[in-house]
Amino acid sequence: MTKALATLLLLAAITAACAGQPTGRQASPSPSASPAPSPSPRLTLDEEVGAVMMVGFQGPLTDAIVADWQKHQFGGLLIVNLNRNAASDADLSALLARLRAVSRHRMLAATDQEGGGVCLAATSVPCAAMPAGQAATTAMASALRRLGFDVDLGPVSDVCSGPSSVMWGRCYGTDPAVVARSVGPVVDGIHAAGMLSAAKHFPGHGDTSVSSETQLPRIDESLATIRARGLPPFREAVAHGTDFVLLGHLYYPALDPKRSADLSPATVALLRQELGFKGAILSDDMQMGAITSSTPTPEAAVQFLAAGGDMVMVAHDLAVADATYDAIKSAVESGRLPRARLDEAVAALTALRTG
Repeated sequence: MTKALATLLLLAAITAACAGQPTGRQASPSPSASPAPSPSPRLTLDEEVGAVMMVGFQGPLTDAIVADWQKHQFGGLLIVNLNRNAASDADLSALLARLRAVSRHRMLAATDQEGGGVCLAATSVPCAAMPAGQAATTAMASALRRLGFDVDLGPVSDVCSGPSSVMWGRCYGTDPAVVARSVGPVVDGIHAAGMLSAAKHFPGHGDTSVSSETQLPRIDESLATIRARGLPPFREAVAHGTDFVLLGHLYYPALDPKRSADLSPATVALLRQELGFKGAILSDDMQMGAITSSTPTPEAAVQFLAAGGDMVMVAHDLAVADATYDAIKSAVESGRLPRARLDEAVAALTALRTG
């Protein structure tokens, strides 16, 4: 064997022995690290349209409702007291299970459990007094989780102007710093129960005596005041990892002189760029008077998604939800709502934590 050949064989042996060994630029996996999730197959257009809708209906579950749900594949279910969907824990859990059984993709079941005057009735879920801190929130959210829920629509992150505020009794006070300090532990408490949180009602519903249930509140604050007074609690919720931010039906002329905040790209830019929010953007109920007094629910839903929203809420009527589904699909097919925007919304929802 020549000296040159021997040298080549030695180098080959060294290379083989080192094969597969990490270099200084490669990180060794942590023993506790979860494997990277496999990419989900792309949903059909019909499935994507359903996936970006959170829907409620009135009365107990029926075969007709199940059939409608199976057809439209709604990505979210909203349970609120007004709809009277179930009278016991067992009924409610059975309802959630039956709708999940016909869902081909993840279905998020949501309700409002804030404590005080806003709690789920007709169940054993505890209702803490306001203001609810981390421990009380975890107790409430854990009980929801046991029933089958995924999302606790809180914390309320509005800064109230005083007792005349429509949010009085639901907000954490009148001082932005105090409200911010209260909001963070509530997000943590919801997460500790394995639930998703939704800070609401961005960019702030606390400085008005008008309810968006009936009409569109107008809030004449400057952008400087919005940033200084309205945003700190939402900034804190984002810092604590809130999964959703729910946009309020609110008219801030300083933010957008032509559109309500929930239908405005300026609101989404404020939330995404200034607050750095990376989660999913949820609408408030598109059947509220603040919307329907000027814009039909299906049209408002299209505008919300086009502005950068990710999930549309239709809280009470399945027929309205079905019409909204049709409007969103038609907007995509016509090009008015780009398919890429719909894909982006679905991706934001798919990326949400799973417990």
